[in-house]
Amino acid sequence: MNIEEWMPIYNRIIDDFGYSAEDDKRSAELLSILRGSDSLEPLRFFEGKVVEILGPFAVESQFDTNIVAGSALNKALDMGCAPSLLVTDLDGDTRLQMDYNLKGVPTVIHAHGDNIDMIKEWAPRFKGHVVSTCQCKPPEGTFNFGGFTDGDRAVFIADHFNAKEILLNGWDFDNPITSSGNKVEKRKKLEWAKRLIYMVDTPVSMYP
Repeated sequence: MNIEEWMPIYNRIIDDFGYSAEDDKRSAELLSILRGSDSLEPLRFFEGKVVEILGPFAVESQFDTNIVAGSALNKALDMGCAPSLLVTDLDGDTRLQMDYNLKGVPTVIHAHGDNIDMIKEWAPRFKGHVVSTCQCKPPEGTFNFGGFTDGDRAVFIADHFNAKEILLNGWDFDNPITSSGNKVEKRKKLEWAKRLIYMVDTPVSMYP
């Protein structure tokens, strides 16, 4: 999805949640300054492949090519699954995410209005391969491939880089997991995520 297609969707999302477009812009600019992006080569790796996107309820991984969405990293490691790519907005176990980035796992770091403090603290410490993204118009050094939550953003990345098929492993749109305790907002985010993943051109299926 290109930026012209994404922006009307983005505007509907922030209107629905009452989020600040200005805060999103400020966060993106900060991430651009503090970290920016390395090359896009790790994302081009998905072209023509079946890409599995692991969620918090993932079962045994069936494919070598995968994207781990945010806090699902702990689950992936418990299953002995080596991430091909980590997508995070720096919530969850951020130190663990940083450690695996330093061990060679390419990482997409996402900026939005609510994680400015996390970007200040953590983004410069990711010394491995990083691609910085945002959900507003991207400043230099950042990208916007579409997507709102870590999970559906991973779907948009796989689609943008021409995956053959996308498999969602361990996603549950009806049982929100949140560190903030705000399950109403999280459930609403999952409703949007469910709508967004079926906007991509690449075939998407779920299991188990």
